[in-house]
Amino acid sequence: MSPVPRYRQLAAILRKAIEVGECPPGSRLPSEKTLTQTYGVARETASKAMDALAADALAVMVPGVGWHVPPEVTGES
Repeated sequence: MSPVPRYRQLAAILRKAIEVGECPPGSRLPSEKTLTQTYGVARETASKAMDALAADALAVMVPGVGWHVPPEVTGES
């Protein structure tokens, strides 16, 4: 078992996808439901991962639409 919390592991996976251009600026990120199904994590874990990305300015919540990569993200971190 990894000492790194699962939400941080998931955030790192998503961060990498943003940095390498798999999720380009302006694109929609997977929903929390999709993340729970894809990675086998709890919804709270997916939510905390998205909050961690938002804290690093790598994701923004658009009410009624979902999480997106902000247009100004360059992938350099």
